[in-house]
Amino acid sequence: MSASKEFQRGWFVILASAVGVGVGLTGLPFYTFGVFINPLEEAFGWSRSAIAAGLMVVNAGTLLLSPLVGWGMDRFGVKPIAVPSLVGLAIGLFSLSFAGPTLLTFYLAWLVVAVLGIGTTPLTWTRAVTARFDGMRGLALGLTLLGTGVASMLGPQLVQQAITSGGWPAGFRAMAIFVLLVAVPLAFFGLPSRSKSVSGESGAVLTGVSFGEAVRKPAFYFILAGIFFAILGQSASTVHFIPLMRGRGVDPAYAAQMMFALGLSVIVGRICVGLLLDRLHAPLVARVCLLMPALALALLYFNSDISIAWVAIILLGLAAGAEVDLLAYLVGRYFGLRSYGKIYGVMLSGFALGGGLGPMLAGAAFDISGNYNVAMICGMLIFAAAALLLGATGRYPDLSKDR
Repeated sequence: MSASKEFQRGWFVILASAVGVGVGLTGLPFYTFGVFINPLEEAFGWSRSAIAAGLMVVNAGTLLLSPLVGWGMDRFGVKPIAVPSLVGLAIGLFSLSFAGPTLLTFYLAWLVVAVLGIGTTPLTWTRAVTARFDGMRGLALGLTLLGTGVASMLGPQLVQQAITSGGWPAGFRAMAIFVLLVAVPLAFFGLPSRSKSVSGESGAVLTGVSFGEAVRKPAFYFILAGIFFAILGQSASTVHFIPLMRGRGVDPAYAAQMMFALGLSVIVGRICVGLLLDRLHAPLVARVCLLMPALALALLYFNSDISIAWVAIILLGLAAGAEVDLLAYLVGRYFGLRSYGKIYGVMLSGFALGGGLGPMLAGAAFDISGNYNVAMICGMLIFAAAALLLGATGRYPDLSKDR
């Protein structure tokens, strides 16, 4: 099928998936988390590491349940999992508005978010798009994952406005309402039926290796470890950026506006990375993309000027536009689509572990030292390690024989 026909037949899948990934567990809740840190700290006296541990709870759920969701998606398709999970995500976000005054209620609410919303991770949306696109898969994935860019660009400002108007509970309720009114209908009408999502529209969907064969390949572990380090550094940098800026005297509303630049650069990064993946070797793209956030942290560490912070947030956003694209693309190219859900599900567990540990460790570093200097130094090293690991996966295998 030609590229133009792929997009003509699959544009609604991209739209539904872009909104889904934008509001899903790695989208809106993640990019707005930093907006809640200071209000919760002021309301209940919780430490930043304790608040950031909420993300560890939700990522622990993702860590444990993603392989199961991947198996179910390979067997039943995307839609039966995605739509109920979006409804569950809304319920979980609404429950967060009742958290406090004890930390236990906060963690339990995040556990509800994780369990009920488990089918809203990139695993779901990239599975739908990867099954529909082949020749222009990189660009299609990039356009789909623009949803997280829009979430990071608009989410913090809109949630900050809700918090300013109605307190921190209003921020969680606003997100829940948006998920129900926008994301759920789009997923219901836009995602393909079970038959299409499982069997695909071309034989390419059925090519690839089994899960057992995949775990015997070195590329599996390079990708798993590389993605873990990439999101470990990215989650810590993104979640604590607003508290870092506020610690340097930046107004909360202005700090939220800076996240707009992050979101815009995420969008640019998604498109550019998608185009590059269709033209260049993915490990090379990974090396370049993951060295940019290392540079961003170096700029923040050595210079506290606000203009430098703008450059740093743009570099962070360009990298945030890369790691999920790279994961979906690498899994498809190195292992095929035969067991995509299972393989991606395990990879997403590593992603979730890094995503949960990053903010918590950065928060702990702040609680101990009173600043983010140690966290920034560690972040530079972590991003360098991620670039080396994802850059070492080697040539794409010939999957045409693995049917």
